[in-house]
Amino acid sequence: MKTTMRTIVLAIPALSKLAAGDLSLRLAYRLKRSIDAIQKEADFFSQQRKKILDKYGTPDERGDYTFEDGQEAKAITELDELLELEVTLDIQMMVIPITEELRLSVNDIETMAPFVEFKEEE
Repeated sequence: MKTTMRTIVLAIPALSKLAAGDLSLRLAYRLKRSIDAIQKEADFFSQQRKKILDKYGTPDERGDYTFEDGQEAKAITELDELLELEVTLDIQMMVIPITEELRLSVNDIETMAPFVEFKEEE
């Protein structure tokens, strides 16, 4: 499955929320495998993000960054390039029946759409 780093970063909170729900054993196992693959890419993003921020900014004691003139724009440009990076995940689309007892928001469902399909059982 091909996707962008941005799609992964946006989906992580919703996937974590989904993973916290009570799922059937089969779905929980499939979700865990998918999340592990997605998390590897998210970890890579976090490492690269920190490198970019360290390159152009200076962190304070709270971890917030300050930038010299023009450096913030350069950091934003590189971060945007990182977010648009196309990655290939070794996962399949998960199909979850809407009969599962889950509480998700519309935004959660939307951000998970590249990875999870919710279906009514036929």
